[in-house]
Amino acid sequence: MSKIDKIKETLNSLRVGLSIISAVLITLGGTLGALYKKDEIDFIFWVSSILFFIFLMAGFVIARQINIKTNELEDL
Repeated sequence: MSKIDKIKETLNSLRVGLSIISAVLITLGGTLGALYKKDEIDFIFWVSSILFFIFLMAGFVIARQINIKTNELEDL
């Protein structure tokens, strides 16, 4: 497999990962909003908040990796 094919495959995998993280963030955001609206700020709320920020940071890391791989692809 050539280097360009490996980079393209990595980009596709990163894009799928970013899509999954986006779906998880939307779900967690909805859950947090619903719990806050019901005034149920308990253990599940705080765990969801922590997970939200962890997935948010993971999304930024993946977006950065996509940018790096795209730049690598342009250099070839």
